This record gives sequence, C-alpha cells and structure tokens, in this order.
Amino acid sequence: MSGAVPDALLTLLRWCLLALIYLFFFRVLQATWHGALAPAKGSIRGGANARLARQAKPVAAPSAPQSAAAPSRLVVVEPADQAGTVHVVNGELTIGRAAGCQITLDDTYISQLHARLSSGESGLVVEDLGSTNGTYLNRQRVTAPVVVGQGDRIQVGSTVMELQ
Repeated sequence: MSGAVPDALLTLLRWCLLALIYLFFFRVLQATWHGALAPAKGSIRGGANARLARQAKPVAAPSAPQSAAAPSRLVVVEPADQAGTVHVVNGELTIGRAAGCQITLDDTYISQLHARLSSGESGLVVEDLGSTNGTYLNRQRVTAPVVVGQGDRIQVGSTVMELQ
C-alpha cells in the first residue's frame, strides 16, 4: 500500500480546508459590511485620494463665482431616462450604490460610497470618497475637496448632475 495517505494527514487537510472556507466567508461578510456603511461625517475613505484630500484645502472651481448664491438643487442631466430628477441639497449628500446614500444610483461604474457633496466654510464642496472610477467636476477628475457653484456639472459613472 505505497499510495495510501495516512488518516492523520487527511484529517489535517480537512481542518485546513474548513478554516480557509470560514476565512473566505468572513472576508466576504467584512467587505459587504464596510461597503454598506456610510462613512462618518468628515471622514474620507480611500488611499492616495484620501491622503491628498486631508492635506488639501478646498479651492474655488474656475466657474464658481464668489458672489453667487449657494446652489440648492442637484438636477440629473444624463442618462436620458433619469434626466430632470431633482435632489435638494441640504447640508450633506452622499452619492453611491449603497442603500444608505442620499442619492442612490444603479450603475456598475459607481462605487458603494462614491462621492460626497457637503457645505463647507467656502461654500458647497464635492469630494471623491476613494471611488474606483473617480468623480469628475466639469470633466476634470476630483482628487481633493473642491468648492462648486451654480452651473457646475458633477459626473459619477455615467450619471451627470448639474448644480442649480
């Protein structure tokens, strides 16, 4: 019986396989749990974007006049089937696929917690929350919190929204 495997080795391999399966399920649950939770107010999730955002101070966008009144509505411009949808801007809005977001969008190019629009000292500020595909303001990628104003367009995934 030169090809027989000892029972002790088989038992050890079974326990290792079982441990790997439990570890896999634990990681899936952990990723799901963290993806569904909204970030705490003032926190930024992500790697390089988070470091840059912590160091950077909000800067005025070129199209944001200082004397203009703060925008109060976010209107969906694209895609056509959602065009005209209005979201009222009150304090803070999170944008993403997670159910906890104030603006929930069903788009595979949008992260669970993709972006945040909030009132800052300089006015309304948009920031990317470490999303995979990025957040764009007037077709330029947002890498740090940026002050936005009337007429600015924010793009997440294939959804384009305009501040009014």
